[in-house]
Amino acid sequence: MPSSNSQSRDRSPQAISPIVDAHVHLLPDRILAAIHEWFQQEVSWTLPSVTSGDICDYLAARDGAVCFPYAHKPDVARSMNNMVAETIEPLDHVVGLATVHADDNDPECVIRDGLTAGLAGVKLHCPVQEFPPSDQRLDPVYELAVERELPVVIHASSHPFYRDSDLVGPAATEDVLERFPSLRLCVPHLGLFETDAFLDLADQYENIIFDTAVAVGDQVHDLIGVREGEMPIDRLREYTDQIMFGTDYPTYPSSITETELIDDTQAAFPQGYEHILCHNAVDFFDINLKTQ
Repeated sequence: MPSSNSQSRDRSPQAISPIVDAHVHLLPDRILAAIHEWFQQEVSWTLPSVTSGDICDYLAARDGAVCFPYAHKPDVARSMNNMVAETIEPLDHVVGLATVHADDNDPECVIRDGLTAGLAGVKLHCPVQEFPPSDQRLDPVYELAVERELPVVIHASSHPFYRDSDLVGPAATEDVLERFPSLRLCVPHLGLFETDAFLDLADQYENIIFDTAVAVGDQVHDLIGVREGEMPIDRLREYTDQIMFGTDYPTYPSSITETELIDDTQAAFPQGYEHILCHNAVDFFDINLKTQ
């Protein structure tokens, strides 16, 4: 199993430098342990066995990165956000996002407190948090995000285990965008397994961007069960200015290396990978790359 240090050195020799990882989970150790156990028991994935300290080392070794927690229940978001803010405070090349739960007493205040602590946007994981992105209790959060032009990352598609969930999908996302059309939205995982429909939204709303976390490569597609027609690669190649590289570290199987993720991204987007591996994330999240 690769350690966080081996991951930090595990780079494709063909890849350009710098490379930004726009999708890293930074969570308390007890939550990381619970996630590790769930993946092993429920889907037979063995994740890298890491601590929050290991993730900090991983982030420190990046050229640039974006990290975030997600609040799996009410009343935990503030402590998670504070942990992220404290962890990345010395890492000028790392952007942290704040999470919130729709059941929190004052979701907007939770995000405002996260911004005050040094975080720079919003992260929601709808299937885990068990509310749709269109939950109107989140409207004050979206209003704040629009007002401050914050990046908002929402796990809004059925990737990888949520095909039967009524909490995700393009319809609920479109409801948000109809009410907040200038929202700066990242849909992770290339919007799988509803990629075409999310690309249709990107045609209507210019502020939508995607990331590649656990979404490209034959090994990944076999792992998550991509079906015929669900990965419209020819169409995706028309959106290379709206796609960012992300790994989902550390919540992808330890058998997959960062090198493979980078190489698969380059193979999937041979004409635009420089933008995908770095420039798009720098622009979307306003990342200050590490001095080389």
